[in-house]
Amino acid sequence: MTQVARSAAALVFTAAFTAVAVTAVAVTAVACKSGPAAHVVLPALAAATVTPPAPLAPPRLVTTVEGITEYALENGMRVLLFPDDSKDTVTVNATYFVGSRHEGYGETGMAHLLEHMLFKGTPTHPNVWKLLEDHGATFNGTTWTDRTNYYETLPATVENLDFALALEADRMVNSSIDPAQLATEFSVVRNEFEMGENNPVGILEERMLASAYVWHNYGKSTIGSRSDIERVPVENLRAFYQKFYQPDNAMLVVAGKFSGGIERTLAKVNDTFGRIPRPARKLSPTYTVEPVQDGERTVTLRRVGDVGVVALLYHTVPGSHAQFVPTEALVHLLTDEPSGRLYQALVKTGKATSVWGQTYSWAEPGALLLFAEVRQDQALEPVRDEMVKLVEGLAAAPITDEEVARYRAETRKDLKLLMANSGQLGVVLSEAAALGDWRTVFLYRDAVDAVASPAVRQAASDYLKSSNRTSGLFVPTKTPERSTLPEQPDVATLVKDYQGRPPIAEGEAFEATVANIEQRTTRLALPGGMKVALLPKETRGDQVRAVLKLRYGNGKDLEGKGLPAELVGELIQRGTTKRSYQQIKDELNRLEAKLSVNSEGGETGVSIVTVRDNLTEVLALAAEILRTPSFPADQFEIMRKERLASLEAQLSDPQAQVGVTLARALLPHAPRDVRYVSTTKESIDATRAVKLEEVKAFHAAFFGADHAELTVIGDFDRVLLEADAKRLFDGWRSAKKFARLETKFRAVAPSVIAIDTPDKEMAIIIAGHPIELRDDEADFAAATLANYVLGGSGASRLMNRLRQKEGLSYGAFAQLQVDSEDRFAIFLAGAILAPQNSAKGMALLLEETERFVKDGIPADELASAQSSYRKDFERSLASDGFVAAQLNDGLYLGRTLAFTQGVNDAIAKLGVDDVKRVIAKLYHPAKLVKITAADAKKATAPAPPTAPAK
Repeated sequence: MTQVARSAAALVFTAAFTAVAVTAVAVTAVACKSGPAAHVVLPALAAATVTPPAPLAPPRLVTTVEGITEYALENGMRVLLFPDDSKDTVTVNATYFVGSRHEGYGETGMAHLLEHMLFKGTPTHPNVWKLLEDHGATFNGTTWTDRTNYYETLPATVENLDFALALEADRMVNSSIDPAQLATEFSVVRNEFEMGENNPVGILEERMLASAYVWHNYGKSTIGSRSDIERVPVENLRAFYQKFYQPDNAMLVVAGKFSGGIERTLAKVNDTFGRIPRPARKLSPTYTVEPVQDGERTVTLRRVGDVGVVALLYHTVPGSHAQFVPTEALVHLLTDEPSGRLYQALVKTGKATSVWGQTYSWAEPGALLLFAEVRQDQALEPVRDEMVKLVEGLAAAPITDEEVARYRAETRKDLKLLMANSGQLGVVLSEAAALGDWRTVFLYRDAVDAVASPAVRQAASDYLKSSNRTSGLFVPTKTPERSTLPEQPDVATLVKDYQGRPPIAEGEAFEATVANIEQRTTRLALPGGMKVALLPKETRGDQVRAVLKLRYGNGKDLEGKGLPAELVGELIQRGTTKRSYQQIKDELNRLEAKLSVNSEGGETGVSIVTVRDNLTEVLALAAEILRTPSFPADQFEIMRKERLASLEAQLSDPQAQVGVTLARALLPHAPRDVRYVSTTKESIDATRAVKLEEVKAFHAAFFGADHAELTVIGDFDRVLLEADAKRLFDGWRSAKKFARLETKFRAVAPSVIAIDTPDKEMAIIIAGHPIELRDDEADFAAATLANYVLGGSGASRLMNRLRQKEGLSYGAFAQLQVDSEDRFAIFLAGAILAPQNSAKGMALLLEETERFVKDGIPADELASAQSSYRKDFERSLASDGFVAAQLNDGLYLGRTLAFTQGVNDAIAKLGVDDVKRVIAKLYHPAKLVKITAADAKKATAPAPPTAPAK
């Protein structure tokens, strides 16, 4: 990194909880140490036997669509092979067609809990998490309404592919589900439950779904009820596993680079999974049908918080239904920023700070949801009434071709970018298959291309009506108006004989190594001062990625300008002297591009993803945004209100308050320093007071490209690109002299800080202290590996202690942020857990840290960490985003990737004594600033049980 992160959010939570990812639509898996349990030994996975295994029937070819081929194994398992030699990774994704929809009474959350248990291991693979990390994998498991999936992306080698296939086949039938493991996992799942309980918007949606679905399981949260999570008998969970985790209820996707070739891969899949016998049991389809809603339903949620939310929910159609795309288009034309009708009516007028919406693509009839965020000093009811009037008036209002065209353009862009990423598409196929067949992803794309305003208007007429609404009121009526119940599509008929479109450009088989990247990369300096790094290669879908960073100003000139420095990056994207905010968004959709600008202190960064043919126009648009913004006054006011709403929400948010408090403690800059970390209250006051002219003046004084770095990776014409860069940026100079902001090491007094967050179900503990270290010093390699062992990986000591052994935390971590120019670094360690466990969690975190400093790292653990760290880095090189960031920082620092390779080589050569010496030198538990953010009353209450009552 070029400098230690300056903002509170960047300082604390840039990677804190990324060891286990959480998404809005899926609850994620965890990994734990396994114990013994009864199991079925697969012939392909067992030790050598006297007689060879029986021959298997070859896989049966089912169909091929756009480069994806489906096979059927004799035991009923479906297999999709999706070769993509342009990536040096391979993704293995196992999907089981079981989710919260399939749970019975008392079983809520069972599908999700089982997902957790499959990371507990098998007798053959006793420590799943560590094994995956040892193979350099990124991995996860997710559960939703209609399916559960497990996926891992690994460096593309024969050994890695064989390992992943063996692991997934083994845990399909041999996972260890025993009482001891289940007892430790209860608290972890409950902690995940409590994380969701901290999100008022998520809980409001959960309550509305529960009200809208009276009988169907779509009204029940996938994570389940607390009592079911805590009390499920292990034998019930095991029976659920044995019922649904079978080859005839599963689909395997292998996507990416097939080391050894397609034929070998298919043969290996058959030999690994095909030997699992088809079960004797027959799965019955779910049959509960939610009746048509017969009147408005209302939900009121009262909890601690600082920002109000209004929401509307309407029953709609299954994801495979012909009207699904029109309902999705309705959400877009209502909420898109800035053209959306709700956006225009509520956000631009100041009645709400933001609006958004979504449609759920489920196997059975789903829902359309719309949200508006309202500041606490404004009434919610008028916003709700205006939303209802506008939304339910759509059936009688004209829906323009232009609105539908915007939806098509934006969705096409997103789909095209998705189709260019075989790893992501391989996982997305889980959702499509849950609708009835994986090919529905292509039917969806085709439907997007074909959708027109009459179909969108008809969807509004069919579903956006008062009797079909769940919101904040109940109003009886003598003449209820009913929606018709859509019929369930026959997906087999929909996809029969479907051939799809010609495959997109596949790209080259690029070897993602430091040596090859450096051999391909050209670095040059433009006459105007911009430094450029170019890495041309043929990519899937002709994709190209660019990163541009402007550096400007100095400590004196930037004094007192911290807030304008943050706001300028967002505001310049909302209008130029040539284009309005909407026209900029329309142009990006036309160019099939994503462009974002962020700014802070003396830096502005631009990120671009587009395709070869449009790169020149996208770069020109980026230059237009950077050089000739119009600073629209109406967008400035909207942005101010958005920021105020976000800051007000942070007042009671544990994560935000921990971040601000720790940053202020470890980075105590003077109030006028551009790097000063404000309290949330100070930020609110400053946002209210800031003037548009201050932001304009900041741009005029500081923006320029005389100290800038541009990195481009992908499919592009190098000569044309160099000419574009010169034409667009040469001669554009900052009015203020650039000098980097120096950070001097300052020791910080140890302290203990408690932050009360009333009515929050999740607590956060964190501890940290500054370190005198720079990333080009000899101690950096040992410090990096030490942090990796302590809390920088999923198999780290803190994760093993707080999550796997004690079952207290959903996520525990350690971070080491080291500057590249000044001798200044920051060490952090923390965890999330229940408030009642916060004191115990902090004690255990400190205990593990102190043991780490005292004893160092034994040889076996050191060797394992060195291997995992190397594989993790090798996997990262397959990401163009990662490489672009590395090359761009290198331009500024005067480094090539040889510097990073040198650090990695030094890590590989470390001995036990080397690491122990550096740990003792740099890590000081007695100097830690320790912070706990928790509900004070709950923190002093008895801790929740770690095992169910017997």
